[in-house]
Amino acid sequence: MNLRRLQYFLAVVDAGTLTAAAEKIHIAQPALSRQIKTLEGELKLALFEPQGNKLALTPAGRAFVPAARRLMLETQSLEDAADSLRTGHVAALVAAATAASVRGFLAPFIATTNPTEPLIITRETSHFAITEALLHGSDFAVSPAPPEPGLATMPLGSIPLKAFVPANHEWALAGTTELPLEELIGHHAILPSHQSVSRYILDDALNQSQLAFRQVSECDDGNTIMALAAAGHGLGITTDLPAYGTHPIRILNSAPGATGRTLRLPLHVAWIPGHFAEKSIRALAVRLHDFLSEQGATITDSPAN
Repeated sequence: MNLRRLQYFLAVVDAGTLTAAAEKIHIAQPALSRQIKTLEGELKLALFEPQGNKLALTPAGRAFVPAARRLMLETQSLEDAADSLRTGHVAALVAAATAASVRGFLAPFIATTNPTEPLIITRETSHFAITEALLHGSDFAVSPAPPEPGLATMPLGSIPLKAFVPANHEWALAGTTELPLEELIGHHAILPSHQSVSRYILDDALNQSQLAFRQVSECDDGNTIMALAAAGHGLGITTDLPAYGTHPIRILNSAPGATGRTLRLPLHVAWIPGHFAEKSIRALAVRLHDFLSEQGATITDSPAN
């Protein structure tokens, strides 16, 4: 199978028409049409069918798209590895992380890097799809989910779950920095959904203490949670760094045997052992640990060297 034909196939998928795809990849439309027909002959599959002025994917074509994208990502990773081995320089790395992690601290961390360091491209994934992301083009992952056996990992420490209130709230004016969970339950809580590991940690503490919030609203964007808290709509609970002038309050566990312990979200960096950029990934993990500490995230663990 010719990889360039796969690129042409995906170009048509993304553009929607042969004409638009041909203009984008700078190839004559008849030549592009022949390449697509050749690919279909190689695969012994009909990938497209006419639909008005456009080409529509057949059911087989739709099923083939994810496999084609994975192969192109893996090809790019292979080319990057060869370039790094040849030059001794890692030009770019793809980091898989949740949307909350990307916005909350990974993107701000990337802003502190310089042009001599690897270009870090983020790819959003779920808490529980880290291994899949590493197998499909990501060089490393930043995740709160427990690392799976067989992956190389480095702990970043843990970030406390915090309740955010507006600057004029009585707790903010009093300079309150931590409160037991039982002190918060009488308020309207704006929480991440059950797809979030931080929500799992919070719910587990609530269940062990036999507590429940008076009212709950769900939102998976940390900035929106803090914006709602800043506007006085309720307690915003997230692991994100403070924004919109909100005042953060660490949440203490009220469960028997864990009373007074801060509710925390563990973080780690994971990658496939033997990765061509392993040394660079380790160095970035140490810098990310230091960045989180400098930004006021209470990190208790030290990264392995």
